[in-house]
Amino acid sequence: MGEKYATLKDVAKLAGTTAPTVSYVLSGKEGRYISDEMRARVLKAVEETGYVKSSAASSLRGKKRGIIAVLVPQFSNQFFTRMVLAIEAEVEKEGYILSICNTFDDPTREMEIINRMVQHRVDGYILIPTVKGKENTALLRQLDVPIVVPDRPLEGVDNYNWVTTDNYRCGRLAAEHLVQKGHRHLAFIGWNSHIADLDCRRRAFLDVTQEAGIPPEQVTIMQDAFSEAAGYTMTQQLLEDHPDVTAILYAYNVQAEGGVNCLTERGLVPGRDISVILIGSPRWATVGQNCFTHIDQREYELGKCAAQLLLENINHPAHTQKKQEICLAPLLQEGTSVVDLRTEKESLT
Repeated sequence: MGEKYATLKDVAKLAGTTAPTVSYVLSGKEGRYISDEMRARVLKAVEETGYVKSSAASSLRGKKRGIIAVLVPQFSNQFFTRMVLAIEAEVEKEGYILSICNTFDDPTREMEIINRMVQHRVDGYILIPTVKGKENTALLRQLDVPIVVPDRPLEGVDNYNWVTTDNYRCGRLAAEHLVQKGHRHLAFIGWNSHIADLDCRRRAFLDVTQEAGIPPEQVTIMQDAFSEAAGYTMTQQLLEDHPDVTAILYAYNVQAEGGVNCLTERGLVPGRDISVILIGSPRWATVGQNCFTHIDQREYELGKCAAQLLLENINHPAHTQKKQEICLAPLLQEGTSVVDLRTEKESLT
């Protein structure tokens, strides 16, 4: 894989000078005379070749390092933790280790991590992108370094390896379940992600309620930050402003945890006093007395598929020029947190 990267010799050849001169210009040292014209030629050649300084030993040139970089946006989120565990289990079979980095959904941090990993010449990347993923992965794509994008899409980029769960289907499964249970006053609590594919969950929810003939005034949409605190606050506001709501769809498990805490503090029991369904499979939702109806996004399978696809690209680069898109179907896991209003109505008649 190392041969994909430009070397000092490549830069020197294009600039019409020597490798030591290129090295001196890039080091930024003073003391040796280098003409402005030569400096400009070297810098232009660096830009044209995509040269990045390597911290790897020169003896490793052309050899695999045995390292795969994994960039996740929220490592504390069990969805991504499980994905990483699956990735690690797969790559270990072929002797690779992971360099796991948390971007905190910060595009600047994402760019800094990628630049550092490029310097270390890691063998490949599994990257869940921020909103600036297209810009930040430009160099990797230019160098044709093996990269697989799980979960979120690399928006604005064509022909890349993407492994995901159908987000529209996630939202649709959840909303259909609530409607089928007789709910007509529904709320959607989600995240302002600015990521179109994730927003499909909200769009699916609205599509289902519209198809069911539920009046818009009986459907509430609330979106805020990706945090437990935001889930708590939105739930609190929902209960105060819309006391007629009978069911809540939490589009993200982190917000759901905060929301359920709010319900608990108010003495509301999911499955008795109000219905709750969430997208995601956090451990808290199915341990102890909890048995929440939820949408299984199959994160372990996502990680496994992403790792297998990356290893295929690393080991057989000539056979993997055509990028793949793999979309897994989510699964509805029915628990006890959704009241069947049809049954209640029948018992009253």
